[in-house]
Amino acid sequence: MSLTKNEIKFIKSLHLKKNRTEHQLFIVEGEKLVNELIVQDKFNIQNLYITPAYSTDDIPNNLNFTLINDKDLDRISAFKTPNKVLAIVKQPNQTDINYNEKNLILFLDDIKDPGNLGTIIRTADWFGITQIIASKNTVELFNPKVIQASMGAIYRINYFVKDLLEELTLFKQNNFSIMGAVIDGEDIYNTSMPEKNVLIMGSESHGLSKELLAEITHKVSIPKFGKTESLNVAIATGVLLSEYKKDKFTPQKL
Repeated sequence: MSLTKNEIKFIKSLHLKKNRTEHQLFIVEGEKLVNELIVQDKFNIQNLYITPAYSTDDIPNNLNFTLINDKDLDRISAFKTPNKVLAIVKQPNQTDINYNEKNLILFLDDIKDPGNLGTIIRTADWFGITQIIASKNTVELFNPKVIQASMGAIYRINYFVKDLLEELTLFKQNNFSIMGAVIDGEDIYNTSMPEKNVLIMGSESHGLSKELLAEITHKVSIPKFGKTESLNVAIATGVLLSEYKKDKFTPQKL
């Protein structure tokens, strides 16, 4: 079956943020990400566009799908090499933030690069972080590059876009310590992290804003042993989350 010009036009329009926001839809591409999407229960799939190379065996009976040819998939895809299937997905309703969770809460201050944001989400999921709160100027969660880099982690993380200063006030009221990653902070390898802890990661180019710096109770940094000037924000987040879990995790005896 071939797609109509109007169908192609509409799907391609969702490559732009303004249209994703207007229609409250976004695109997921590729066999692996769509297979994970089908079995999760957070996001509702509006339609699947599949090529003959994609198996229909695991598609639930209540899920709409349209069989298309490779040429049409190439027309609606945002990628140079499309992979068998594309899904149109509804953006979920915002859930409530859990201010009582005994875990690290990750704050993201104006992260601009979609690859970095997706990698941060994927890394946070690996370390068991369940809540991420991003500033309003952080790159959009439903950017196709964010989704690809997250490798399905967006299906599991509770992600919020909020005023960070307002949220810090609420977390402080709930006895969270506020930790910020800065160049001149305390060596993270010699720092004990509280169980209820907010970790703020700043933008790739400017770091944390002055307003957020004023709210931090603990400034931490990753010590440098080589000559590289700085760490990628996604890599730095991974190091800090690893140290948090190391500080809290007690290995089971065999």
